[in-house]
Amino acid sequence: MPDVSRLARTLCALPLLLAPVLSGCVKDSPLTRAEQDSDARPQIVSAREYGFVRPAVDISSLETTSSGQGLATTGGGGNLWTRVRAGMRLQDQHNPRVEAVIARFKRDPRYLTRLNDRARPYLRLIVDEIARRGLPMELALLPQVESRYNPGATSSKAAAGIWQFMPYTGRAMGLRQDQWYDERRDVLASTRAALDYLEQLNAQFDGDWALTMAAYNCGPGCVANAVERNRRQGKPTDFWSLQLPAETRDYVPQILATARLVATPGQYGLALPPLPDRPQLELIRTPGAVELAKLASASGVELATLKRLNPGLKRARTAPGAQANLLVPAGSGALLRKALAQAEVVTPAAYSASSRVHIRERATPQARPAVAAAKPARTAPKALVHVVKRGETLSAIARRHDIGVRSLAESNHLDLDDTLRPGQKLRIPGSDALVTYRVRSGDSMSVIARRYGVTVDDLQRWNALSDSRLDIGDTLRIYRKS
Repeated sequence: MPDVSRLARTLCALPLLLAPVLSGCVKDSPLTRAEQDSDARPQIVSAREYGFVRPAVDISSLETTSSGQGLATTGGGGNLWTRVRAGMRLQDQHNPRVEAVIARFKRDPRYLTRLNDRARPYLRLIVDEIARRGLPMELALLPQVESRYNPGATSSKAAAGIWQFMPYTGRAMGLRQDQWYDERRDVLASTRAALDYLEQLNAQFDGDWALTMAAYNCGPGCVANAVERNRRQGKPTDFWSLQLPAETRDYVPQILATARLVATPGQYGLALPPLPDRPQLELIRTPGAVELAKLASASGVELATLKRLNPGLKRARTAPGAQANLLVPAGSGALLRKALAQAEVVTPAAYSASSRVHIRERATPQARPAVAAAKPARTAPKALVHVVKRGETLSAIARRHDIGVRSLAESNHLDLDDTLRPGQKLRIPGSDALVTYRVRSGDSMSVIARRYGVTVDDLQRWNALSDSRLDIGDTLRIYRKS
């Protein structure tokens, strides 16, 4: 971990580079004229620059780092929530805004039960990393507000993962994003990157965690400008006194309110089930490229489980020509490691051979179809996007589109009783025909988009791509108007 004073000096101009974005995610921002005229050039100290690396091992418990040093844990099989409570350090002095959020959360008697269920696979990993750094345990609850601990979550502004990193900030913090993998959805990697970023912000805002969390939500430039505005007007510069976006004004109270409920659930008439303080996940290193389906078949671990724990794999397989890390259920690592030797390993040569076949077909003029390589449209799945209006509920939207509310919720990774936000985008099953398209030599994202009457942004969104680069043999999902 870097020296905090060095970070403070290095990052004095960080607000110039990062700024507000909606939806409680890590932000990008334009520069103001004053910032453009400044002599100070902003820098981001990337995670890779100061030692952000994942374990380079065959198999290990997530209590072990790449250097072999154990994480600073105190768990001995008790209740993990006890460790979270013991590490809480932030005080809200019963602020009225926090009290209002608590009153709102209390109306849902299962709020803490659902939080417990969502956090179960990942909380031990997060808590261990926070404990190792000596940070406030309230930060372990930030993913509840950001994504409800869903590593597959994607916002309408392209923020992704349990920590909701925007693409630019994710790359700045060393998170890989390419056609094969989006490390923002890698729970281990994104947790380390998010805590790195929070430490940077905390150094910038002189150790004030309320301002730090606000900056994580709306961007450090937004918070720094609000602080400076109050300072010029002779007003207090604490979080509670600043004029910030409405979402940010509610964001910090949500984290603090959740922390209060976790700390003393009985005081508010709620119950928080115990969570075993033991690793829920293990990490294995694949010896080469591998398909999750083949690994699941050889090991007996359910494919759905491997996909759920590794949502960063865009094609349910690791990239050719490189080793990769996979998160697996605790206790299954040895079995999966053995299966890697038994299952068919996808090699770079196999991918190259497949690509050459498509190149040969493309080079034969009489073999070219009118619409290159488009397979017949499948009857399912189908989808369109509904933009949520103020006051709309899942059941109302389901009725409007004549579909089941459970189907709507599952298609968007939501619970039936989740509250929707105005402007939130929901995928509606049942409107457009899905085409599976295999990329050929000479194709580009713009060419394919024109061919099907869609946009490049559509293609990137449907296929969870962070850029427009394509390789021969890639498969794209296209929702064509019927």
